[in-house]
Parts: sequence; C-alpha cells; structure tokens
Amino acid sequence: MTNSSPFSTLSLRRHTHVPYETLLDQLPYAAVIYDTREKHIRYANAQVTELTALTRAELYKLAILSLFPTLDLNSLNMKMDNSEQPLEVALATNIRRNGPLLDVQVTPTYLDPDGKWVLLAIEPSSVVESRNKELFRKAQMWEALQNLALAPQNPDFSTILTKALEAGNTLTGAPLLVVYEVNSQDYQLERTAVWGPAELLPEQIPPTDLGVLQSLHVWVAGKRVLSTLDRAARASNFTYLASVPLAQDNAFTGLLVIAGDQLNLNEQTLVVVQFMAAMINSYHQNHVLAVNLKTELEQLARELVVGSALGEMTHDAMVIISPDLTIQELNPSAESILGYATREVRGQPYSNILVGADNLIPPFVTVQEGTSVHNLGNVKLYRRDGKTFLGHVRTVPIVVEEKLEYLLVLIQDLSQEEHYRLRNQQLEQRALLGEVTAIFAHEVRNPINNITTGLQLMSYTLPEDDPNHEVVSRLQTDCDRLDEMMKSVLSFI
Repeated sequence: MTNSSPFSTLSLRRHTHVPYETLLDQLPYAAVIYDTREKHIRYANAQVTELTALTRAELYKLAILSLFPTLDLNSLNMKMDNSEQPLEVALATNIRRNGPLLDVQVTPTYLDPDGKWVLLAIEPSSVVESRNKELFRKAQMWEALQNLALAPQNPDFSTILTKALEAGNTLTGAPLLVVYEVNSQDYQLERTAVWGPAELLPEQIPPTDLGVLQSLHVWVAGKRVLSTLDRAARASNFTYLASVPLAQDNAFTGLLVIAGDQLNLNEQTLVVVQFMAAMINSYHQNHVLAVNLKTELEQLARELVVGSALGEMTHDAMVIISPDLTIQELNPSAESILGYATREVRGQPYSNILVGADNLIPPFVTVQEGTSVHNLGNVKLYRRDGKTFLGHVRTVPIVVEEKLEYLLVLIQDLSQEEHYRLRNQQLEQRALLGEVTAIFAHEVRNPINNITTGLQLMSYTLPEDDPNHEVVSRLQTDCDRLDEMMKSVLSFI
C-alpha cells in the first residue's frame, strides 16, 4: 500500500508554468522530490537550500547519493511494499558548502503508485532529538498529572501525599518536596510527607515563622533569610525554596514546600506548586470527609447490630409500620406471638395483622398525623389461629428530620401474667377460706369441750342403775367424734 500526498495527482514533468518549488515551499520542513528511476533530485524547496547552502539550480538533477552518500536506496524501494507509514532513514552526514557536516533524518513518502516519485522530508537530527525530548517531557508531564489526579485512590492519606509529591517532582523538577501540617496542640508545623532527601529540611517549624509562611514565600540564593526553612535551604546549598500555604475553610492548616539546587524556578513552576497545593487541600478535605463518613458508618453499624440484637433477644413483639400504615418488619418475638412470618405480611395493612377486640385505627391514625401516642394500654388481640391474648401495646414514632419515617409498635404478651394473676387470685381465695375455716373449727371445739366436760360430770352424779347413763354415753361419743373431725379440719388447713 502506498502513501497519498497532495502531489500524487500532479504530473511531475518540468513545465515552466507549474510552480512545483512554490508548492514545496509551503511545507514546514526541508523537502525534495526524488526521481527513483534516474536517482537524482528533481525539485527542492527553499528550506533545503538553507540547510545545504546549495542553490536550486545546483540541486536540480543532483544525484541523490551525492547529497546523501549514506542513504540506503533499497530501504526506499522496500517501503513501497511493507508499510503505510513513512520509513524514517537516519543519515550519518550530508554535504554542505563551506559548513560542517550535519546529521539529518529523512522520511520518504511515495507520490505515485509506480513508485517513481518520492517526497523526501529532511530534518536535522538535533531538531528531531529536541522534538522527541519535548514530546517525552510532555508525556511525563501528562503522566504526572494523571498520577496527581489518581493519588486519592490510595488507601491511606500518607500514601496519597507521597504519590502527590512524586508527581510534583516530575511537574516542577524540584528534587525535594515536603508537606508540613499544623499541630493543634502547640501550633508547630510538623513534617508529614516528603519526596527527596528529608534530612535537608527541618522536621518542625516553630509558630514564630507562621507570619512569613501564611502566603506564597520564595527564597533564592543570595536573598536575606526570613524563616527556619530559608536558613535550612541556605545551609543545604539550595539555590531556591518556595512554599505555598495549605488552608481549610480559610484556616491555615499546613505548608507545601519545594527546594532545588538549580536555577529552574520560574513563574510557571510557581503556578504548578500553587495548583498542587490546591489539589492537596482537596485531598485533605476528602480525607476528613471520608474519615467522618467511616466513623458515622461504623457507629451506624454498631447501632444496627445492637438494634438487631435487641429486636431478636427482646420478649416483646416489635412491629415496624410505614407511614402509610403497612407492615414492614416483624421481629422473632412478634412472629412467635402473632403467628405470622415477616415475608408473609410485608406490605399488608396493619389492620389485617393487628386485629383486636378494641378499635386500633383511631390511635394509629393519630400517630400517623404526627401526634405521639406512647401507650395504648392493655388490648385484647387475636393470633393467627383465632385465639385471643391480652397485650400491652405501646407506639414509638420514628422521626427523621421532622418527618415520620416509621411507627414502631411494641406488644407485650400478658398471657402468662394473666395466668399468674388468676392463679394468685385463686390462692388468695383459698387462703382466706382456710383462715375462716380454721377460726370456725377453733371456735366449735371450745363448746364441744364444754359439752364433754358437762356430760362427764352428769355421768358421775347419776346412780348406777339410772337409764340416762346410756344417753350420756351416746352424747359423749358424738362429742368425741366432732372433736376428731375438727382436728382433721385444722390439720388439712
């Protein structure tokens, strides 16, 4: 496949009315049109004449190898079959009139399908090398900017700062970059991140330097020192030092410092340093926000765990109802007491589940309207199987930002307590009955004892042949029987 060119549709026979040299002169680089059949130059632009110091007349039909003695002609012919891109050919030297030899590079582009005419773009190797260095430098700068933007993806803040300073090393060319942060206890600036030889700048900066450092500060060799940083830079034989303050909510929080031993500090570098300071400020804000969010999430997680544990461990039924009075959640106790599973009742109206002998709708609607009803008292409710139980019902509105989010209904199953109450009532009644019976039995025994004593006295005073002895004996036996009965009653009580 061949390369296309603006010249490919032109006839290259020499006609005086076609200004081919004028067309070539529009190119931004030196160029000649080479005849591969005759192996000589056919046209050249003005840049070639400047590069070689040869006139166009001298260049016309000049053998290509006379101008480029090290050119590999086979590489030009191979280009026709092997590549769509121009083949770059590095030449050792070219012949210049009254001038030094010059290394150049040539890039061929074929102008016709037959491969007869080739446009040769000529550039000095030094120009190509300089351009490649500039492209490499731009690629490095672009990569550093990308790394600066991606620094917040690192897991900890110290690594984020280190990555940012590493990118700053490429962007500014400074061999030493340091971040200082204000210690809230004594207001000293403490070194928290560094790229380069850390020992050349102090670990701490006293609060007395803050007056100088709260704005952009630049020190260069030979200038009067104004801070601890300036003195350290001079002692370390740096030729410049620049610092930019870091701030959060208009409050001074730290310092970004760069220092170097070459005179490459310029306005552009200071702009880059200020840009880096703004990026570090944003990193710090995001880090503080992330830490606060993480703390809040951890607190919420703990509260959820506690709430879940309470919901599962409490014996009270917990029913969560949405503002539209539909069931959202039942805890295990509620499932056990009411006889429903959460998956069965979620989204159903609460009145289908919390069915009671009393009307629960008015109190719940009152809560829905925003009035807190904390205690509905003891209410008879129905289980799923139709059996009733006595429950103590309380409501707790859950309000977020003055808006009702959920209604928490707490139901205490009083069935066991009611059973105990009835049992205690029975026991109290029996105890009272026993007490009355004991008093009665005690009171009855006294007359019986008196009667027994009287009968014994009568038996002693009657004559032996008196027929009343039999009657007295029967009465005595009945009294003894009554006395034994009273003893049995007292023993049972």
